[in-house]
Amino acid sequence: MGPPDGGHGMGTHFEYKGVWFLPEKPEKQVAGTLRFSPNEGAILELIGSFKGIEGMHGLADQEIILGYCGKKVTLYKCIEVRSEIKSEGVLSSTFYTNAAFLDIHFKKKEEVKFRKIAVNYSHLNEWVHITGFEIIQPNDRKGTTINYTLPDPIPIAEFERCKISIEVKAIGPTIPPPQKELKIKEQTFITMESPEEKPFEEHMEMAHKIQNFLSLATMNPVRPQAFHGYTPVYIVTKGDKIIYPAIEAFFQLPFPAETPKTLMPNEMLFVFADIKEQAENVMQNWLQKQDKLKPVYDLYFSTMYNPHMYLENEFLNIVQAIESYHRRTMKNFDLPEEEHKKRIEVILNTTPEEYKEWLEEHLEYTNEPRLRRRLNELLKQNSDLIGKAVKTQKVIDTRNYLTHYDEKLKDKAATGQKLFRLTLKLKMLLEIAFLKELGLEKEGIKSLIERNIAYQRITKAWGQE
Repeated sequence: MGPPDGGHGMGTHFEYKGVWFLPEKPEKQVAGTLRFSPNEGAILELIGSFKGIEGMHGLADQEIILGYCGKKVTLYKCIEVRSEIKSEGVLSSTFYTNAAFLDIHFKKKEEVKFRKIAVNYSHLNEWVHITGFEIIQPNDRKGTTINYTLPDPIPIAEFERCKISIEVKAIGPTIPPPQKELKIKEQTFITMESPEEKPFEEHMEMAHKIQNFLSLATMNPVRPQAFHGYTPVYIVTKGDKIIYPAIEAFFQLPFPAETPKTLMPNEMLFVFADIKEQAENVMQNWLQKQDKLKPVYDLYFSTMYNPHMYLENEFLNIVQAIESYHRRTMKNFDLPEEEHKKRIEVILNTTPEEYKEWLEEHLEYTNEPRLRRRLNELLKQNSDLIGKAVKTQKVIDTRNYLTHYDEKLKDKAATGQKLFRLTLKLKMLLEIAFLKELGLEKEGIKSLIERNIAYQRITKAWGQE
């Protein structure tokens, strides 16, 4: 069963029936079915096995499995999860795969490389908001003129010799006479191109960083909807023209995929038009600070990509992200290191020998600012943008209660709607910090805050508390 219109998309379910074999043993072909779903990834079920009966009691992973099922298929990094002999004597085995590639046979893992990838993300069309359509409606309403011109690619940035661009692609129309319907389907992609081929994993890492950037920008969990790879190994010649066809890649999404709703500009933190004139600087800042701020991003985006996370865990993640952000960007000590060491020595010298080791362990991090100071410094730094949005003591009491469940703090901790609003306020503080890290000026950030409907609701809630 093949895909409609010649393409799948990461959000679809599909299956291919065919024959499968290992690159080193192309003569030994086994019938089976490849099934893909965004939540489970690609799963290969074989009616038979690549092993003999004597090996059926063990599991044998495979780096590459190749298939023929109306088109070439490469399954990459395959983990055998089931191997058995059924009652009627039929062998069967099942593999989970890291990725599936259509229309190509990679014979070994070292060949799984691309020079360029193009990724269509959910919400990317609304965020970029660039189209080749021009619709002209006459005043007399007699007829409609529709023009279409494919937009030129828009370079965004170059990072570590990787050129990042926005590229609009269109499919159709076919025009066999007589024609009663015309269809042009337009999709927006982020392309990443390098002068030399790079392993699939490196492209995936870059694609994930761009995914997080778009999730921050749209304030919604963004996921890949289509992943195309291009390599000089796979070309098609038409006359004197060389074409690099897209190789579709499919892989499991880490969290359940949901049908995304269409977003309006005031529902997003910022859109492409907001940063168009400084896009290169913004993207450079985002990519250059990945290593430094990775723990902060991981905590923040874990709450976004997992909408079913308990509110209490979301609150704790955001507080931890704020602490981590402060630790990595602001003064992270009370006293200079030498003064702190001297203070520790004085304390330990007056301590009985039997308690020194215990006390020294507890004094290890006493030179770091406490949560109260970290919060107050960030709030003060952004007071003209966020105002008196957060009550520091309420954050501390809630964090301490949810961490230790001390009954003395139970009545002081925020719960229910109050916890929900407190979490939103802290996320707002963190997002403003991210916008500053991207290089946006204070006045620009203020305009984005005033336009954003979610921030308007948070601001309104402050006046009710």
